[in-house]
Amino acid sequence: MSVTQEITPELVVERLRQVLAELLEMAPADLDADVPLSAFGIDSMTSFVLLGDLEKWCGAELRTEASLGTLTLTEAADAVVAELRQPRKER
Repeated sequence: MSVTQEITPELVVERLRQVLAELLEMAPADLDADVPLSAFGIDSMTSFVLLGDLEKWCGAELRTEASLGTLTLTEAADAVVAELRQPRKER
């Protein structure tokens, strides 16, 4: 089983929750996975940091012009997993 196959939306949500909680100085439990990230005050710099962390952590290269602020943690995780499941040459 490859690393890509082991990464589930649940793992990505937890990773995002941990990183975002550190950035926002909040408790991870206070970040509801179904609330848009914009509700937590995420800005473009925070999105950039989150995207960079995801790329280092699992290799997902989401478009940098995509704003994570409009997504929930669940939606962002689904996008990451979908990206990882794309054949490498399509990414």
